[in-house]
Amino acid sequence: MKHFDIAILGAGSGLMIMEGALEHGKTCAVIEKGAFGGTCLNRGCIPSKMLVYPADLIRETQRGELVEVTFGRPAIDWARVSARMRRQIDVNQELEQAIAHTEGVTVYPGEGSFADAYTLDIRLKDGRLERISADTIVIATGSRTRVPHIQGLDQTGYLTSESFFSDRFPDKPFESLLIIGGGATALEFAHIFSAFGTRVTVAVRSETMLRGLDGDIAPFVKRQLEDAGVRILYQAGAQSARTQGGLKVMRFLDKLTHEEYEVAAEEIFLASGILPNTDALAPDRAGVRMTEDGYVITDEKLRTNIPHVYAIGDVNGRFALRHKANYEADVLNNVLFGDNTRTADYDSVPQAVFTHPQVGSVGLSEENARTLYGDRVRVYRNAYSDIIAGISMGYSKRRGDDGFAKIITDDRQRILGAHVVGPQAALIVQPYAYLMNAGGPAQAGQPGSWLPIRHAMTIHPSFAELAAWALMYPQSTR
Repeated sequence: MKHFDIAILGAGSGLMIMEGALEHGKTCAVIEKGAFGGTCLNRGCIPSKMLVYPADLIRETQRGELVEVTFGRPAIDWARVSARMRRQIDVNQELEQAIAHTEGVTVYPGEGSFADAYTLDIRLKDGRLERISADTIVIATGSRTRVPHIQGLDQTGYLTSESFFSDRFPDKPFESLLIIGGGATALEFAHIFSAFGTRVTVAVRSETMLRGLDGDIAPFVKRQLEDAGVRILYQAGAQSARTQGGLKVMRFLDKLTHEEYEVAAEEIFLASGILPNTDALAPDRAGVRMTEDGYVITDEKLRTNIPHVYAIGDVNGRFALRHKANYEADVLNNVLFGDNTRTADYDSVPQAVFTHPQVGSVGLSEENARTLYGDRVRVYRNAYSDIIAGISMGYSKRRGDDGFAKIITDDRQRILGAHVVGPQAALIVQPYAYLMNAGGPAQAGQPGSWLPIRHAMTIHPSFAELAAWALMYPQSTR
């Protein structure tokens, strides 16, 4: 049985741990049953943003008349758009070959499970079983789309982000699309396909979408999507699915009125939440504690209850965001290979929704802030039409698309949350994440320090990364 200093289950953010291990002369095993790079690089934020930006350009041409510039109808070359996206995925997938030839690393293409606290069984893709041991084990197995139990759904067929970006990618935009879900993935796909001319319906189980974000955001985004032609259904409980006349038909129960209705579309896209990829881990053999939902429980140093077993990324249930996972990997590298001074903090996790317009958010919503701090909360607000940059882009209080910035503080001027809806919202909100990250022990007494940026999370993928990541690549002093 081969022994390693460290074994990593998952080749997404786990690869940052591999890099840290190699820098410190450690031997490393990487176990991955799918494509290297994880969800983000293969079926998440990277390929989706290769579609979002063309959709953004289409929407911007439609806004031209507001500033007295008229464009013709955009010509969309779907084949070239999709080929460009595929090339980016292919670049990401070259990672496996490069890593497989890296000294000190052994790649196991397969699925790992615990045999005991120090031992992993790996079911390789070719069916063989390998057993290895390691001093340190990192769980970074990610997540997948949660498929709801809907009568007839399997027979009818559907898409998820996993299948959409693999073997089910369409050869042209759908004529019509039914999206199940009300989170970021659902709304970004609604934006993409509606811009490309698809008739889009979004079915949301609850009374609102973008749950967890500030309460002012969802109504505004809903209005913009509807103005773009997207049909949005709230309180939509999916009951059954079937095919009819070449279309996929889903029956819904309105959870408020208890009326039933049907929606027909060329395709159904599921964006109904995620599940952690821990089914095959057999954590009980190692004694690793899990939640009832299958997430790995970790502390502020990303440790499980087993001291040498750690978990990062979607699998620990704290914000399913790639930049959060990368942040945790950075913290864990400090814990494992550094001076062990870093801890993971989730009070200032920035996030974005790449709709049109964008949503950027960090910290507490107004609702949560008032629950925690009561009448100590102070709320500040400014609209795009209140500044000349917004006015020059055609934003006006007479229109319903006037985005806003909303800043929430306490009565001692401490930033509790910041929320922006409008052009480049992800970029605009990012400085508030840095400010909220400043002032901790590592930054105390260091005015002007860049550490609040280095130790903060930067929204991925956004232009905020451009300047933040520059601090990771110092130029030669020669």
